[in-house]
Amino acid sequence: MTRPICLQVYISSELSLAIRKAAKAKGISMSEWVRALLANACTEDELASRLDASIERISRRSVFLMVGVDALLAGHPDHALRGRAHQAYVRKCKELGLSTAAGEGGSDEA
Repeated sequence: MTRPICLQVYISSELSLAIRKAAKAKGISMSEWVRALLANACTEDELASRLDASIERISRRSVFLMVGVDALLAGHPDHALRGRAHQAYVRKCKELGLSTAAGEGGSDEA
């Protein structure tokens, strides 16, 4: 078993009382409460970083799909198909309670 390392921080009396109260409510020592809080904070930072990377990857793929579908629609023999697809997109967003930003979905309309 590794020897614990002491971490010293200075806090206000008010914060000390709040920590004491929170730890007592959980039935643990102040040290255990702070240790658990720090461990959770480190884990959440790691999860947030992975989530940010996933969101960026999904965003890039979504843009690629949007550009590709819009190009296919623009080159389709039925020139009205692209406009109908954009109208259907707006209707579906409204139906689902989602807002649409101007120009979203590759539309030429603002």
